[in-house]
Amino acid sequence: MRGEPDLAVLRALGRVGAGARASITPGGSMSPTVVQTVVFALAPGGGTPGPVVLGGEALTNDAMRGEAERLGAETAFVLPAAHDGCAVRLRYFVPRHEMEMCVHGTVAAVTVLAARGMIAGGALRVETPLGPVAATCEPDDAGLAVTVEQFAPTFGPALDPAGTDAAAVLDALGLTPDALDVAKGPLQAASVSRAKLMVPLQDWGVLDALRPDWEALWAACDRLDVTGFYPFTLRPRAPGRADAEARQFPRRAGYPEDPATGVAAAALGAYLVRHGRLPRAQGADGWAAVRIEQGHAMARPSALTAEVRVGRADRIRTRVRGRATLEDVVQR
Repeated sequence: MRGEPDLAVLRALGRVGAGARASITPGGSMSPTVVQTVVFALAPGGGTPGPVVLGGEALTNDAMRGEAERLGAETAFVLPAAHDGCAVRLRYFVPRHEMEMCVHGTVAAVTVLAARGMIAGGALRVETPLGPVAATCEPDDAGLAVTVEQFAPTFGPALDPAGTDAAAVLDALGLTPDALDVAKGPLQAASVSRAKLMVPLQDWGVLDALRPDWEALWAACDRLDVTGFYPFTLRPRAPGRADAEARQFPRRAGYPEDPATGVAAAALGAYLVRHGRLPRAQGADGWAAVRIEQGHAMARPSALTAEVRVGRADRIRTRVRGRATLEDVVQR
């Protein structure tokens, strides 16, 4: 099925929308099946791998982690929902351990399930290890557009640029202080599900040139209680196409870098609003959007849209929008 348009792949794998079941029930178990997808691709060869395993209830925790290790990517496992009002339950594993949330895995799983007629299109709720999240999937001429909402953001203290913590961050990334763009915001942890350290840089050239010391980076993650670094710049290589460009270096995930990271993109959107770099309202629906590109340094160009809405009492909501391309189906 490689190379076919998204909508053709969706139709080949199953129906979207009408007639679909509203949820996956415990009685509807199936043998584990791996569906390979690519999520958030900006161009051919881009995006992040998003394997989806149907019939995850048949696997033990060790088997799920082993499957993610075999696949070499963060993997979404589909199980029947246990929480009232949820259409499906998802668990996420990287090669080394389970993750509490994975946006690109959620986009991939919702796309696969809608394509196979296993969930209805439109609005739904997805059960995750952190609790239920709202999602939408709507067909259009390009396939399925999926939006995944995240949790209320939290922020760590801003790091003193001259302090020991900031020095450890710079050392781990091989940077000098002049590479930072602290006028855009501080070195600061931000989380909408998993905490990421926001690292503002001068431009995309500095971003591309990063060559981290992995052990030092992971030690700094431990010290700062974050699950990865998210260096970014508001001076991307294609300013007419993107508002920001970023890279994501996860802590001991079993691979050193992500081509596209939804939880970090949503956290960046909240961070930009907090520091006055993104309007509090932009669209007619009150959501402000930031277009983020990632993966260029890995030759896997990716594009995500993070959306932020500020409500009463300055309550911030975030969500991420994107697409998955379905590629291969493998019966285990």
